Amino acid sequence: MKKFAATIWGLVFLWSAAAAAQSFDATVNRSRIPEGETFLLTLELNGGRTGSSPDLSALNADFTTYSVSNAFRTTIINGKAQQSQQWNLVLMPNKTGKLTIPALKLDNLESKPITIEVSAAGSEINVPAGTDDSGKQLDKFSLKGSVDNKNPFVQEQIIYTLRLTDRGGLQGEEPYFEDNGSNDWIIKSLGAPEVNSQIINGQTTRELVFRYALFPQKSGSLTIPSVKFRGFYLTKESRNDPFGRFFGDDVFLGSFGMTDVFATKNPIFLSTKPIAVEVKPALEGTGKWWLPAQDVRIFAQFEPSKPDFKVGEAVTRTIYLQATGVIDSQLPEIEFAQAQGLKQYPEKPEAIMKVQNGQVVSTEKIANVYIPAQSGELTLPAINVPWFNVRTGQTETARIPEQKITVGGSAASIPAAQAPQPQAAQSGAAASSRPETAQELPQSKIYLLLGAAFGLGIILSFALMKLFSGRNGEKSPGNPLKEIRSAAQNKDLRKLRDAVLRWAGNRYPEAQIFSLNDVEELVGDRSFGCELEKLGEALYAKQEAEWNAEAFLKVFEKVNKMKARRIHDDELLPKLYK
Repeated sequence: MKKFAATIWGLVFLWSAAAAAQSFDATVNRSRIPEGETFLLTLELNGGRTGSSPDLSALNADFTTYSVSNAFRTTIINGKAQQSQQWNLVLMPNKTGKLTIPALKLDNLESKPITIEVSAAGSEINVPAGTDDSGKQLDKFSLKGSVDNKNPFVQEQIIYTLRLTDRGGLQGEEPYFEDNGSNDWIIKSLGAPEVNSQIINGQTTRELVFRYALFPQKSGSLTIPSVKFRGFYLTKESRNDPFGRFFGDDVFLGSFGMTDVFATKNPIFLSTKPIAVEVKPALEGTGKWWLPAQDVRIFAQFEPSKPDFKVGEAVTRTIYLQATGVIDSQLPEIEFAQAQGLKQYPEKPEAIMKVQNGQVVSTEKIANVYIPAQSGELTLPAINVPWFNVRTGQTETARIPEQKITVGGSAASIPAAQAPQPQAAQSGAAASSRPETAQELPQSKIYLLLGAAFGLGIILSFALMKLFSGRNGEKSPGNPLKEIRSAAQNKDLRKLRDAVLRWAGNRYPEAQIFSLNDVEELVGDRSFGCELEKLGEALYAKQEAEWNAEAFLKVFEKVNKMKARRIHDDELLPKLYK
C-alpha cells in the first residue's frame, strides 16, 4: 500500500513539474495602432503541446478577429528538445483610446493582460522606426492623402495625391478608395506611382506617390472617402525591392490571409483621413452643357484633305473635340446647324480618355457626311462649343469658323450640248470601202429596237428588285428598318435617331431632312410626332431619362405601313430658309 501511494505521489510530482515548466504567453507586434488598422496578437504555449484551443470570447467586446492560425515549433537547446505551439490572431480595434487585451485561458494556464493605445484614423501613429536629426519620432509606415482644391465646381477635376512612406520593408497591394456605396465621385488613376528613396540617419526611406483625378458629381458638402492599404512587413528577412509588385514583380506577395507564416510576416492596414470639400454648383449662362475644363480645343479635317465637292457626291468631315481635365462622358454632343443646299448625316461620336502630363484628357471624334444638293458657292456653318475655364473662371467658346465651299455639277447635270458626240461617220475612201451588201436600217426601226431594249431593261430591273428585297425593303442594302428596330430594342438612342433620319431620307428623297423635327413635319402623323419628341427629349437629357421602346415601335410600324404622303414644293426647303 505504501509502495502504491509513493508511486501516485511520484506521478503527481512529475505532472506538476511538467505543468510548472509550461507557460502561456501573449504578445503583440505593436502597441500603438491607428483606428481602422489591424495588429497581430500571438499566443504561445511553451514547453509542450495541447489538443485544446484558447478561449477567445473575451476579445469580442473591443476587437474584431479577422483570422486565426496556429503553428508548432520544436527547438533543441544543449541537446534537449523543447516544443511550443502558437496561435496567431489578426485583430482590429473597435474603438479608440487605451484598450486592454484581457487575460486569455488555455486549459489551466492564463496569459497576462496587454494594454494598447488606439489613435484616431490617419494620425500616423504606426510602428516606431527611430528618430530624425531633431529627435522627432519616426514611424515605420505612414499613409497621407491631400487634394489640390477643396472648393471645386461640380464635375471639375481635382488631383488627389497619396503618399505611402515605408521604413520597414512594407509589402502589399495597391491602395484603394473605400467604397461607401455612393455615386458622389468618379475616380481615375493617373498612372503608375512615383518612387523616391532617401537615407535618414543611416536608414532607407522609400516613398510611393500615387495620383488620382477625382470628379465630384453633385454640388454641396461632400467627403472624399478614405484610402486603405493592406499589406505586411517582414521581421526576420527582407527583400531587395519591397515594392516589386507595383512594377510587375511576380515574386512580390500581395495576397492576404497567410496561415502558417505569421511569425515572419506581420500584417498591417493603413488608412487616410476622409477629406471634406465644398463643391460649387454649375454656373448659369454657360450653354446647354456644363463643361468645366482646363483647356478645350476643336478642329476639323476633311477626308480627303482637299475634297472636290460635286452635287450628289458625299464628302466626309471629321470633327475632333479635345478637353483637358474632364472625363469622356462629360464631353457634349456636337451640334451641326442646318446648311442651305447641303444634306448632312452625322455619325455616332466616339470618345476616348487618356492620361497626359498628369491630367485626364478626353477626345471626342464625330464624322459628318455632307451631300451637296445644288451647285455653286455654299457655306458650312460654324461649330461652337461653350465651356468654362476653371483656371481663369471665365466662360469661353471653342469654335470652328464657317467655311465657304464651291460645288460643281454632277455628271448627270452636264448640258446636252457638252455631252460627248458619237463618232463621226467615216467619209471618202473609208466610207466607200464598206461592202456594198451592207444596208443601213431605217431610222424608225432603230427607235423601235431601242424602245424594246429599254422596256426589257425596266422589266429585268424590277424583277431583280423583287428578288433581292423583302417586304418593305428590309433586305435591301442600306435600308434602315432593321437598324431602327434593333436600336430601339437596345435603347441606343443615337443610333435610332440616325436610322430614323435615313429611313425618312429614303421615304422622301426629294426633301432636305436634317433633324427629327423635319421627319415629324414630313410624316404628318400626330402620334408619331409625339414619339419623335419623346425620343429627342431622352436623347438630349443631361441625365438618363425613361423612354418606352415598345410604344415607339408600335407607332413606327403603323407609320411605316402607311403610304408616304405627297409633299409640296414649299416643304422641300429647310425650316431655316422658309
